Amino acid sequence: MITKIKKLLVSIVLIFLISACATSNISYKNEQLNLQINDSHLQVHGRQLKQHKENFSTLFLTQKLLRLDDGSIVMYEEALTDLQYQFEPTTTRTISIIFDAKRVVKVYYNTLIYAFQVVLKDNRVLNVLATQGYDQKLKIVYGMNTEKLSSMLKDLDSDAQPVYYKNVIDLSHESFPFMSRWTTWKVHFVPLVIPIRKMGRL
Repeated sequence: MITKIKKLLVSIVLIFLISACATSNISYKNEQLNLQINDSHLQVHGRQLKQHKENFSTLFLTQKLLRLDDGSIVMYEEALTDLQYQFEPTTTRTISIIFDAKRVVKVYYNTLIYAFQVVLKDNRVLNVLATQGYDQKLKIVYGMNTEKLSSMLKDLDSDAQPVYYKNVIDLSHESFPFMSRWTTWKVHFVPLVIPIRKMGRL
């Protein structure tokens, strides 16, 4: 019993240490797309054009189509698991699954923020920013052109390198800009989410 309590206390301390160090985030609130990597912040104004919500019982999805001030279109998505569940795959694998990707190229990573260039089955490329916190919340922004993605990363991290693929999907040219493919099958049977592992199994 004492051993289990010690393991629980160590886990709690680790969670607090991680939360103190890993302050990266992606969010959308009050018409502002907010990006943060450690002490660097970037706000991009974006007006919501459409919203879609989906309830998979173990996972709750919100999708918001945004028009930025430069006229470009991006999608913001937030997937939150039920309190008793967590994401099973790594962030990279989750992105691959929800976009039915042929290949996922990680072009940037820093403190829980990823930038990917996702090669779809039709060989088109989609730029994606993602962050996953504590295995229970995934936030993504996708659809920005490569110049804008590189600029955003540079504003947040002066060491960020330019992104490779230049010819990418422009959501304003898509008849259905909701490019991610969340399904009941993926959520429950791939699975994207599983019950939280109990502390006693450590």
